[in-house]
Amino acid sequence: MIKKLREHELLTKLLIILFIALFTQAATISLFIYQRARDAYIQQFDQSNRMTLQKIQHDFETLNDNIENTLTLLAESSAVEGYFKEGQQTTLEKINQLRTVQKMNDSLAPIFPNIKDDIFLFGENGRMFISNDMVSDLTADDFFQLELIQKVNENPTATQMVFTQFGLTKRDKHSPSVLFIKKLRSTLNQTYGYAVVAITSDELAKIFSQSVDPETTQIDFVTDEKKIFASNVQNRIGTTFDSFDELVEHETLTKANQRITRLPLYRQNSALVSEVNVHSIADQMNVIIPIILYNIGTLILGGILVAIYLNRNTRSIYQLVDSLNQIKEPVAATVPIQGTYEIRTLATTINQLLTTISDNHTQSLQNEKKKRTLEIQAMQAQIQPHFIYNTLTSLKFLVWQQENEKAVAGIDSFIDLLRSTIGNKNEIIPVEEELNSVRSYIAILTLRYGDAISTKIMVPEELYSLYMPNMIIQPIIENAYLHAFQTKKYGYITFYGMIRENKLTFEVMDTGDGFDTEQPTKNRDYFSGIGSKNVHERIQLLYGEDYGLHIDSVVGVGTSVTITLPIIKKESNTE
Repeated sequence: MIKKLREHELLTKLLIILFIALFTQAATISLFIYQRARDAYIQQFDQSNRMTLQKIQHDFETLNDNIENTLTLLAESSAVEGYFKEGQQTTLEKINQLRTVQKMNDSLAPIFPNIKDDIFLFGENGRMFISNDMVSDLTADDFFQLELIQKVNENPTATQMVFTQFGLTKRDKHSPSVLFIKKLRSTLNQTYGYAVVAITSDELAKIFSQSVDPETTQIDFVTDEKKIFASNVQNRIGTTFDSFDELVEHETLTKANQRITRLPLYRQNSALVSEVNVHSIADQMNVIIPIILYNIGTLILGGILVAIYLNRNTRSIYQLVDSLNQIKEPVAATVPIQGTYEIRTLATTINQLLTTISDNHTQSLQNEKKKRTLEIQAMQAQIQPHFIYNTLTSLKFLVWQQENEKAVAGIDSFIDLLRSTIGNKNEIIPVEEELNSVRSYIAILTLRYGDAISTKIMVPEELYSLYMPNMIIQPIIENAYLHAFQTKKYGYITFYGMIRENKLTFEVMDTGDGFDTEQPTKNRDYFSGIGSKNVHERIQLLYGEDYGLHIDSVVGVGTSVTITLPIIKKESNTE
């Protein structure tokens, strides 16, 4: 996979840049759409919320009107006045008056749909009336002793709303409640008692609890003393609304992701406050996932279309690259001219360059071939005088020692050797011819050094028909005679021939002194002869660095010189 990406680096980078650009564009557009949709949704929610608040405001005023009508009806009843006013009354009169009050209570319409309320009548004569079967948690005397009665008496308003942390019945004893209290006055304008409509804060909250979602909108009824007397958040009832003074009636204040609106509740000098959580509203929009899905789909579709377009237009580039990669030799090589105008121009220029390179390469090969031929001829010219000099020196010693028969035999071997080497102008000769030269050369060396060093040739006949450079074995054998037996006076030199690892391999092994191959100086001594050094360089010039000479030696055991050559048959031999 990584290799494939590297081979298509241009397309990969273009696709990455494209993806980043499309992703950035999609993210920017998504953010813009989301922000505009959010603002529009909040604005629409504000309008809807304002209508809801106006309805809540209207319902509360309706509740107050109904309570006022009920309390007024009770306050104007003569039966109520007669039952709760101080005076001398017979038991029968009291019973009749109580029945009248009970009938009146039964005939009263509900204060507000779905809201439970309790009506209390407290008289200064100690009498008390409850509209239902609830049990009062306090007597009339206890009621008159409440601190809130003193505040009610100090206020000239006939009907007042008072918030308390307790209820008047045993059921609502621990429930925060709202008391609507009206003074009961006689015809002489004297207060003889109080009519009370008691509603718990939880019941009062039913005015708005069905209209708003508490997760997004918080509704509070707040007194002029900043006390919250009803709310759709239970733990806020009875607490103080600290930022109440910052609010202006009929206006909306944005504060810490909250949109706060205040509307007046005229009848009781209180206020309706709405707190809308902007984040919660935005979460209810349910547009994020559709936007993301839409942009992902658009991104994928756009990416596929552009990828197809890029692939189609970069295909010619990769075909051009593949064509260049397939060119191993610049000789007569060309690349296809196709694709866009720019690619065609590039391909044309490359073909012109390849043509120029091909011409230069051909000329370079010809020059290199001439150079190599001259170098080989020069080295061979060095080998032949060196060999002739050593041979004549050996014959001179034989004559000087008056060993005429050996000298004559040596001269005959020398003549045969000259006939097969100097007389043969071919650089590449059969293995058999090279072996004949080696045998003649060994005969000459034997005349010089005697029989103390025995030489043996072990080359199978199937190698005779192969070809090899001439005069590359003699210098190695000569080196063995000169350097291998410095300490030892007797030994063996064996010449092997074989096919190893698909190479023609010759090995010259001696049982001489040997040396440490890790010591460069010893290695250089063994190669110090002109013949051995030139043989190695000559082979590498002819066939490359994979061929040549290699020396292995063990001190006290002997030395092995391996010659590796390519397998050259008659059909492939070139002179």
